[in-house]
Amino acid sequence: MVQQTTTSYRSQTGYAPIDAVRYGQAALVEPHHHSETDILMYRMSGAAGATGMTEAVRIGDEPDLLFLSRGTGMAAEGKVAGTRFTLQANRDLRATFVPRGVDTSVTFAASAYSSNLMFPRNYLTSLLEGRNRDGFRPITFTDEKCIIQLYQLLEAEIMAPGFASRLVVEGLSRAIAAKLIGIDPTALHLEADRIHLPPWKLHRLLEFIEGNLDREIHLKELADVAGLSVFHFSRVFKHSTGASPYRYVCEKRLERGRSLLAKTELGIAELALSCGFSSQSHFTAAFTKAMGVSPGRFRRERRL
Repeated sequence: MVQQTTTSYRSQTGYAPIDAVRYGQAALVEPHHHSETDILMYRMSGAAGATGMTEAVRIGDEPDLLFLSRGTGMAAEGKVAGTRFTLQANRDLRATFVPRGVDTSVTFAASAYSSNLMFPRNYLTSLLEGRNRDGFRPITFTDEKCIIQLYQLLEAEIMAPGFASRLVVEGLSRAIAAKLIGIDPTALHLEADRIHLPPWKLHRLLEFIEGNLDREIHLKELADVAGLSVFHFSRVFKHSTGASPYRYVCEKRLERGRSLLAKTELGIAELALSCGFSSQSHFTAAFTKAMGVSPGRFRRERRL
């Protein structure tokens, strides 16, 4: 009998519920919500002492789901969109993508572990700017290295967001979506390499970034200011500045944070808002990750 997980966590908008996937045995679930994009990442593992086989069932009206799983040395089988499949026993790391609208059920070892990403409704489609004319198709247990590596980078950013986290997550999610529908990145790079930002347009773009460091900045916003598609923008921006949009915004926010800590009496919570963070805790974690010391310690050391 398939049961709900024991976890009832949902993202703030309800687009990405963990209980969209129901497990045959109670599973241990560790959720991580990326508040800037509403992507939900959760790690699922079998409860202590779990043995034998279990089943995961997902109905088609649930969010787009991408997950990584490593083989347990036992075979797995299931059904995707009404088509049965069998996965031979292995211990390989593989990726599976189940788009919204596709029913799935998988029978697998109860001791298995997976890392799962649930995307808000239409999030991946919106990132493709009309290039996804045929819709997403399921991809079952692929060992495609690029998808696995992109997933791992996205997982790391959601676990420990940095100073320009939304830009990173949007960029990685767009790269994943493009890979899922088969867009050739080489062709996009060749197109971007023929584009150059005139000095006046670059100046306008950098002024826009400087004037909006206190809020979330979307990659599409930057591309619109530059008059480019998001598929070309990041590469063209790096040609013009020597840094990716993420790295540039990150450095500017970090520079502002250091300056405010050293030269003002702003509280950390207020300072966090000035650097584009929704909470003091997120700012503190990102600053400590970037500088190796907490904001409070950084301020004290600069005033000795």
